[in-house]
Amino acid sequence: MFSVPLRLQSRTTLASFGFYVKNCPVLNLIRAASAEGPCGCFDKGAASGSSGPKSKHQITYQPYRMPEFKPHDKKNMDLNRPMSPHLLIYAPTEPAMTSIVERITGVILTFYAILLSCGTLFLSNGVETYVSIIQSLDLSRPMIFLIKLSLGAPFAFHYFNGIRFCLWNAGKMLAMKDVQDSAKKVYIGTAVLSLLFAIL
Repeated sequence: MFSVPLRLQSRTTLASFGFYVKNCPVLNLIRAASAEGPCGCFDKGAASGSSGPKSKHQITYQPYRMPEFKPHDKKNMDLNRPMSPHLLIYAPTEPAMTSIVERITGVILTFYAILLSCGTLFLSNGVETYVSIIQSLDLSRPMIFLIKLSLGAPFAFHYFNGIRFCLWNAGKMLAMKDVQDSAKKVYIGTAVLSLLFAIL
């Protein structure tokens, strides 16, 4: 007695389920993803046999071929790449020059420190003995003045320019006008302190 309604109900349920399967957005996404290739493009074979969306980008697989070897310069010339300019074509700037001289004077002062420490540790007599030997050479006053000036100038420049660099690290005097003014002050301080070393 209940067989006919059950058959009708089962047919209705299957029809609604088929409609749901055909129009389900989640299942459509799964079908589209299954047709995609390894890089996200739709493969020809998978896309032609499925009802999912098709893409204009198709994958074509080819065997790998080793590219032709070219030297670095030849490759850049063939590709019309601009060559990087050399450092010497740039005009020297004051911040760059003061930075370079700061490092050079740092190396000179390190040599001073190593020379004095090694002389104190390994030489048999004290520093006073060698100072007296230098004094016994009877050098002229201008020569002594120049020697003292050349020895004191690296220390004076490194000292004043080091203060300038510390101010830069603190975020001060970074405007171009302040950079140039501070460089002039470093030159003046170096000259004055070097002259004081030479006169003493």
